[in-house]
Amino acid sequence: MKNFNGKKLLKNFAIALLGAVIGYLLYYSVLMETIPLLVESSGVKYIAISILALVISVAGCIAVLSLIINRKINKQLFFIICVTYYAVLFAALFLRSSIERVFIFNPMTGLIDTFSNWEMALQSIINLALFIPMGYFVRKLKYSKLFIFSIGIPLAIELIQVATKRGFFDVFDILLYFIGINKGYFIFKKWPLIVK
Repeated sequence: MKNFNGKKLLKNFAIALLGAVIGYLLYYSVLMETIPLLVESSGVKYIAISILALVISVAGCIAVLSLIINRKINKQLFFIICVTYYAVLFAALFLRSSIERVFIFNPMTGLIDTFSNWEMALQSIINLALFIPMGYFVRKLKYSKLFIFSIGIPLAIELIQVATKRGFFDVFDILLYFIGINKGYFIFKKWPLIVK
């Protein structure tokens, strides 16, 4: 009979709880807005897709958090997580309701909104967190190239969003994406991920 390992059990419980909270927040702030664009927002089909999206969001966040904390994963699961990550990123950035073109060049506007409204604060945290995993894919770049990448990608995203009327052009978002990519870069440089 194996020895009871309280530390490991507590660690796994903490990962599951935190992953479930993050997954729900991701579902609440991103996926709930996206689902009505894919199916009519009433009926059994809508409810089934909403429940499935919530389960996938929670399970995915638990898997990703476990991956980050344990720092090892097999290639097949890593591939599935990568595909899911980029699908969620695409949905969050480009599958929104059409809006008018708005340019916000003053980052202080976004910062003030973040501190004055809990929903904006949550959105800002999610914007930053969504780009942390991208740091893994650029971890081998020299910092000068990473710096250019972490400005170029957010700038391109914001320009595409405003051109397609799927979001505002917001300098504060560019800063959040930049910080997220850089944070991920340094995390995965310091604590490498083992993919077997």
